Amino acid sequence: MRQVQQIMGMPISIDILNCKDESVFEQVFTRFHKIDRQFSTYRPDSEVSRYVKGEIKESSLSKELKFVIKACRLAEKMTNGYFSAWASGRFDPSGYVKGWAIKQAGQAIEKQRCNTYCISAGGDILASSDTDKAWSLGIQDPKNSYKILNKLSISNGAAATSGNYERGNHIINPKTSKPADGFSSVTVTGPDIITADILATAIFAMGAGGETLLQNHRAYRAIMIN
Repeated sequence: MRQVQQIMGMPISIDILNCKDESVFEQVFTRFHKIDRQFSTYRPDSEVSRYVKGEIKESSLSKELKFVIKACRLAEKMTNGYFSAWASGRFDPSGYVKGWAIKQAGQAIEKQRCNTYCISAGGDILASSDTDKAWSLGIQDPKNSYKILNKLSISNGAAATSGNYERGNHIINPKTSKPADGFSSVTVTGPDIITADILATAIFAMGAGGETLLQNHRAYRAIMIN
């Protein structure tokens, strides 16, 4: 069974094998909507927007936003500064929140004892299987949306892609404060969607030599397209 909704400015599709209760989709999409309302930088009334504008002090933030701020600081340290929620000059946790939201969606599905599923959201994939099911995905040619350059097969794991070919030069190299342009796209695969997403963004931001960021993450692999 498969359902798709447009949330967080991107199409989110959820496939669940042998799902007998459609309410699980409603629960998961409701969670995505809640996260969007709370963390969207495009909503002037979101908690993140109000925090950035100084309308809410850090001491008064929700526990979720406090957690995300702390996680973003840890991600920046983990990537030697190449993943930064402050790269644009103001706090924007979007690069972390997407993977975090996908992970929560997977946990919500598994709570319903549905263990074979695939979540696709804006170029990021989280797949799980307790059968012999393998989920197939393609890596798009950044210069031709109709062409697939690489195909991957994932049973249990994640894939995250960062690039400027859909949203323009939105990924900033925090070291130079300029848009990153060393690669057309970077896809990172590994066991955890949040880590894969962070590493994909950091490698893309760093450009040449970005693969060195994987040295302390042996379970992850990167596919870099110039």
